[in-house]
Amino acid sequence: MNKMYMYEGIHLLSVAATEIQNSEVLWREDRTAVTLKSRDGILEQLGRMAVQDKLGRTDCVYLANLAVAAVQNGYTTREVEIALREIRMAAKSSMRNPDNAALYCALGNTVDILRRMGGIA
Repeated sequence: MNKMYMYEGIHLLSVAATEIQNSEVLWREDRTAVTLKSRDGILEQLGRMAVQDKLGRTDCVYLANLAVAAVQNGYTTREVEIALREIRMAAKSSMRNPDNAALYCALGNTVDILRRMGGIA
């Protein structure tokens, strides 16, 4: 099942290629050299956001860009994957209780953590 979500994350990168800067940081396929570079955990979380959690495309693209920035800023795949999972869990809670300001604020805080990881103010 994890691989299916990973492939959904790859699909997100391909359909939003013009909106996700430096997406090759997360996924790069070179058919000529027959090589592949993949940050599976990050891609899986992005795929889960899109398919399982039903986050909007704009949100998924935004979070993919933050993930790329965090990796480029020196964070490991695992660290970024954990941050994305925290965002997913906070988003699920907030969507289940849309009138709860505290849950919405908690979601914002988790996104801010990933933003800071990428060096984005």
